[in-house]
Amino acid sequence: MANKNAFPELTVRLRTWWEGVSTSYWFIPVCMMLTSFLLCYLCLTYIERTKLPDNLQSLIPTVTQEGAQQILSTIASSIITATSIAFSMTIVALTMASSQFGPRLLRTFMLDRGTQCVLGLLVSSFIFCLISLHHLSSIVENKDALAILSSISVLIGIIDIFAIIFFIHHIGRFIQADEVIFRCYDDLMRNIDELLPKPEDAPRERSLPEALVTDSHFQIEVQINKSGYVQSVNYEKLLTSDFEGLEGIEVRARSGDHVFPDAAVLIIHSRYRKPPEYYKDLLELIILGHRRTPVQDPEFAISQMVELALRALSPGINDPITAISCLDRLTASCIYMSKRTFPAHCVMNKETGVWLKRRTFSIEGIINTAFDQIRQAGKDHVDIALHILFCLKTLTTHLPAHLHPLLKLQAESTFQLILENTLSEQDKKTLNEAFIPFR
Repeated sequence: MANKNAFPELTVRLRTWWEGVSTSYWFIPVCMMLTSFLLCYLCLTYIERTKLPDNLQSLIPTVTQEGAQQILSTIASSIITATSIAFSMTIVALTMASSQFGPRLLRTFMLDRGTQCVLGLLVSSFIFCLISLHHLSSIVENKDALAILSSISVLIGIIDIFAIIFFIHHIGRFIQADEVIFRCYDDLMRNIDELLPKPEDAPRERSLPEALVTDSHFQIEVQINKSGYVQSVNYEKLLTSDFEGLEGIEVRARSGDHVFPDAAVLIIHSRYRKPPEYYKDLLELIILGHRRTPVQDPEFAISQMVELALRALSPGINDPITAISCLDRLTASCIYMSKRTFPAHCVMNKETGVWLKRRTFSIEGIINTAFDQIRQAGKDHVDIALHILFCLKTLTTHLPAHLHPLLKLQAESTFQLILENTLSEQDKKTLNEAFIPFR
């Protein structure tokens, strides 16, 4: 069976690179511009020698060179104006999103394919008209070619009008809080198979109890000379490393961590004493960047929804309804993720016996990440405390029994924190009733 979790080194780097490219506003428009240039060239080459069939002459009006030039000029000027408006609307939406939802949520906006494709379509249409104007004199002798080119340009203009209408509707819907929350949640659900792969996806690995992992005679610290956020770690390549005397590797950084220069990110356990430089190539398997990415980080999307809730609970916004929506999505995420197997803390290569010890994610960490900060930020909101207790009660019915003590601890912390406020008797009664399942 193919290994879906551990990627070859090149694939890991490509996925990390694609994460940066897919959240940009230049890649898809540039690809569409190049496609438009190619299609325009093929179109001009083809219609230059084309004659309209008799049954189409009544549908496509005859156009003179001056008429074709005027049509192309009008459409090109209109499209570039619409393009500038679309870019302005995009910048306004990004500015508002940054101030209301948080700057880290800009990734969700920039990942939107609808916006990227509309911007690319408008720019590509302008390129088509511009190139057509430049080559117009080459087909002036063929009246049918002028008619076909003018008709294609008009059709492109009509498509752009519908694209602009869609774009205005799309931006208006996209800046709504519920839509942003859903996109963060949907991003997590679509990537959950890669973030938390099934154990059978790694046939050469098997989990190993940490008690069976013993320190080797020699332990060599391998320091990294760069700083940044860990975007991905190629665990498969580390586990299949072939060094003389290698017994195991301890990885002290995981995806989402920020490492500092000269940090010992790898501890090599070996039977022989080797200089750290001997293992420097292993550092290439830890990819650093200037920001966190969701490539190997299951807490990334959780943190995004938490940040939305924290922004909503800030005094400047004071929108507990949005925070409650975030709690609903976070609860659903915890339920889905609790059904998956998280990466083992220690694994061993079945073929070579080399072991790998690493810091991994866990469902306990996911739950704490989902509720800790929201509980603290919503300590003055009775409705937030009540909804947290409701969500924890829901999790109790879906999560296995060994997680119930953690859920009870979360509920007790929420209950104690909200009781520090001055509450009415009715609120105290409601809170006590919500807390009954955890007593």
